[in-house]
Amino acid sequence: MRETQEAQTTMPETLALSLPSARPEPVSGCRDCLDLAVQRVNAASVGDCSKVSDMNVTLRAHLRDAHGGE
Repeated sequence: MRETQEAQTTMPETLALSLPSARPEPVSGCRDCLDLAVQRVNAASVGDCSKVSDMNVTLRAHLRDAHGGE
């Protein structure tokens, strides 16, 4: 017969959490930045916080890849 092990119910280490990063800002004159920013505003206007977060991630990636920033 197998002996059962007691399940661990606590984390072994302290988890450090930080505040979310500042909202990324679009680059003036960039149509892709504008499109992502508009999608973010539209999502916020209907309370879709998940989509807002997704647009922030996508805009940060775009800023890094297309503009060398963030």
